[in-house]
Order: sequence, then structure tokens, then C-alpha cells
Amino acid sequence: MSPEELTRIQPGMARLMVEYSQRFWTLYYAGKAENWDLAHYMLREMRKLGEIIVLTRPKYAEAMREFQGGPLTVLEEAIRAKDWGKLEAAYRATMESSDSYHDKFGKPFIRFRLPDHPPEWLKMER
Repeated sequence: MSPEELTRIQPGMARLMVEYSQRFWTLYYAGKAENWDLAHYMLREMRKLGEIIVLTRPKYAEAMREFQGGPLTVLEEAIRAKDWGKLEAAYRATMESSDSYHDKFGKPFIRFRLPDHPPEWLKMER
């Protein structure tokens, strides 16, 4: 395959964001259940997805670096501290930050909303 063909088959932001949002959702409920290992795992996987975005979607690279260095760092600090109150506050702030990036890129119709239940495919409790 040529480099151009490889570029065309890379996942777009919409596909990457589905996985990103599922991990973000899981992170919240893992933290709420005090399953800090699972919460930290989800955050690490979100960071890996962010790196894929930086490489494959240069239009969003700078914004993703900012997001990973700002809101995700605050989430990580709360997870490392095993502090549910800090995690919940950081989570809400991260959602607001996400909304502002969607606005910046002309997509004000995209708003992550936290489901009122944990994902059913994973056990949240340790």
C-alpha cells in the first residue's frame, strides 16, 4: 500500500472517539467503585488513543496534546490519590473541557453525557 492509501484507511476521529468515550465512561464508574487499577488502566488507554489521534489526525494534534496535558493530568492525579471527590470534580471539568474543544472545531452538537449506570460488560468492584 502507498502512504496515501494507508492514510485513507486510518480511523477517523468519530471512530476513535467512540472507544475514547467508552473508556471515559468506564473510568468514572471504576473510580466510584474505588477500583483504582481499572480507572488508571482506562486513563492509560485513553492516552494511547490520544497519541493515535496526534499521529493520524494532525488537524487535532495540538488540541489533543493540550487535553492530555491538562484535564487528563488532573484526572490522573485524582486517581493516583485514590480520591473519589477529586476524581468526580476533575471528571466534570474534563467533560466541560471536551465540550469546549468540540465548539472550537465547529461541532457544538457533540456533547458527551455520562450514562446513569456503569458499563454492563465489566465488573466495577475489585
